[in-house]
Amino acid sequence: MNIFSFLVTGVFAAELLTTNPISTPKNSFGKLMATPTPAPTTAPAVLGTTTFIGPVKPQPKADRPLAETKKSSVTIALLGDSMMDTLGTNAPALQTALKKIYPRTTFIIKNYGVGGTNIQYGIERITNGYTYLGTSYAPLVASQPDIVVVESFGYNPFGSDSGTIDAHWLLLAKTVDTIKANLPNAKIVMAATIAPNANRFGDGAPGLSFSVLEKWQRTTTIKKYLENTVRFAEGEHLPLADAYHPSLMADGNGNLSYINGGDHIHYSDKGRVLMATQIAGAIAKNKLLE
Repeated sequence: MNIFSFLVTGVFAAELLTTNPISTPKNSFGKLMATPTPAPTTAPAVLGTTTFIGPVKPQPKADRPLAETKKSSVTIALLGDSMMDTLGTNAPALQTALKKIYPRTTFIIKNYGVGGTNIQYGIERITNGYTYLGTSYAPLVASQPDIVVVESFGYNPFGSDSGTIDAHWLLLAKTVDTIKANLPNAKIVMAATIAPNANRFGDGAPGLSFSVLEKWQRTTTIKKYLENTVRFAEGEHLPLADAYHPSLMADGNGNLSYINGGDHIHYSDKGRVLMATQIAGAIAKNKLLE
């Protein structure tokens, strides 16, 4: 299996919450919904548990006057699933977005995104080394980052009921607490990635073939987790890089221009730029480096 196939197939890996020690997810996304509910022949405009009524104004973008940072070299760690991993090694789009604001600063970007993993395993990678695609990595804390960007892990959810959404909130809190305990000087940015498209979700991805119902179920669940991350950031007064709302269309579907045309899951080049711009914008707006 090549790396691309691994990332696409692995994006659906999920693990039900238990009291056992954290481990790499084993169950497939398809097991999340044992009792499907009837769905129309086209995906309804459902945004979480409420009807979507229109696009939300995006965050200010990273097009502000040039600024200076306190340090000449800044390290940023990215934590998430494949939606963070596919920003690429050293996240070049983020490098570009940051350089537009801080041209005199050197940025070292460490990508700790791992495809097909949920937030439990994300927490483990903060303080423990791991192996991904045959390469061994030191724990996130080893890089001593100035900023840690935590993505929602919404594309690898536990389930869609209120209990699992509540559990996701608690695990977001545990993620933040773990970072603060081990990196007391690091700034934290929460991130919500691009919205999925229920009409095309997974089309073209190797080994995947979803019905209309399955696409609707999966994308509805993903959006709940993305919304939950936005609410968590707002409730905890944490900086938020929100690519979710700017990527939504009026019908509640993700804008296809931001979605990879090969698998209809991950980023297109434009989507990668949107995510990077929102991260850089959150850093600049909250003056985390100045």
